[in-house]
Amino acid sequence: MGEKTKQVIAEEIKHAKYFSVIVDSTPDLAHVDQLTFVFRFVSADSRVVERFLGFEPIHSHTGVSLAESVIEMVRRLGLDLSNCRGQSYDNASNMAGKYKSSQAHLKKQNPLIHYTPCAAHSLNLVGVYCVDNCCEEVNSFFLTAAVSV
Repeated sequence: MGEKTKQVIAEEIKHAKYFSVIVDSTPDLAHVDQLTFVFRFVSADSRVVERFLGFEPIHSHTGVSLAESVIEMVRRLGLDLSNCRGQSYDNASNMAGKYKSSQAHLKKQNPLIHYTPCAAHSLNLVGVYCVDNCCEEVNSFFLTAAVSV
């Protein structure tokens, strides 16, 4: 059922033609690092759509390895990397760096893939640095809010 869902989403993306990819890595409960893939595109009825496509285990955090994972996911979906117009990651140097990151390697493959830092990651960093150790009540509030989510 999961594969059929991916096929339907891939067909939506193909119909839209142009797309962007949002990628982030995180370990699961078994401490296996995984890449999370989200594709963003404009639907036939002119809505901006984001679709989660899956988790893929990774064995290396180098820019080349992460870029190859993105290229492989695009290929498996039957999409053309030349139709990718955007990429978004956190601000880690292996993802966002100027020369050896995944965004730099993908830009070599397709010069039209523009990189934009993930706004959610940037906002989270701002929040963490603003409230970190400023006062016990604020730390307690965010700790409680994080646990309840």
